[in-house]
Amino acid sequence: MFGKNGLVYAVLASILWAIVNPVIKTGLSYEMTPMNFAGLRFTSVGIILFIYTWHKGMWEEIKENRKLFTLLTIVNIFLGYASFYIGVNLVDGAISSIIMGTTPFVNIILSHIMTENDKLNKHKIISILISLAGLLMIVGVKGSGNPIGAIGFVGIGLLYMNIIFQGYSAIKVAEYKANIDPIFLNAVQMFFGGFLLYLTGVGIEGYRNFIGKPMGFYLSLGTLVFVSVFAFSFWFMALQDKNTKVSEVNMCRLINPILGAILSWIMLPDEKPTFNTVVGMIIIVFSLVFYFKGKEYFEKSKK
Repeated sequence: MFGKNGLVYAVLASILWAIVNPVIKTGLSYEMTPMNFAGLRFTSVGIILFIYTWHKGMWEEIKENRKLFTLLTIVNIFLGYASFYIGVNLVDGAISSIIMGTTPFVNIILSHIMTENDKLNKHKIISILISLAGLLMIVGVKGSGNPIGAIGFVGIGLLYMNIIFQGYSAIKVAEYKANIDPIFLNAVQMFFGGFLLYLTGVGIEGYRNFIGKPMGFYLSLGTLVFVSVFAFSFWFMALQDKNTKVSEVNMCRLINPILGAILSWIMLPDEKPTFNTVVGMIIIVFSLVFYFKGKEYFEKSKK
């Protein structure tokens, strides 16, 4: 599995993203609205990365590759994260975990539709079904059992829009032929996408003061900035690896619910391992092994 550098970067990105959701909820609890908070986070990341990647001819590079940069700014960051932050606020934690946990499956289907060399086959379909069963075991035990109302369905729809926007963007990055520094690519999408999110948030939600907040707010924001600086850069490195398929990169995101559960057991006193979560984790690990080794199994079984 780790013979491909792209998979190493994808795993690193997925590990970082696993800690995002609880930190977002903590930050929003300090009288901060979703789009204000998202815009503040991503604009800060963009400024940091611009300082790091500033180079001669930078603006000409942006102009030459404006189609890709515009796509990432508008679709990946602005539309993707506006959908995500608002959607998370409209559904309970268990449902949002289930929806976001299906990201690899949705993106693998997108890859099948949009690319020529990344089609679904027997072992991929089997591994997807196995991992879905494991995912439902992990997050399904947390559900309240209450029916989902109209607002909840809107939230679910927004979360799936986020998955589709980001999956589409990932495929376009993987297909793009120009050799662009992935960290610079991240800087551009973060700064312009984040600034657009912030302006829209101020216009729709009103201005939310971020000066003089309690230390917990700045710890949450700082953690999210750290994650975004490195996770997206690692993710673009993975997507630009020509030896790694987009579907393989996306399967690594199944690490998120596993690590999220482990972090909950460590960090939250009321969270403890259950039979369902442990078995679910084992099933997901098996599905990942089968996804990357299943082709060899089917080829041997034919002999």
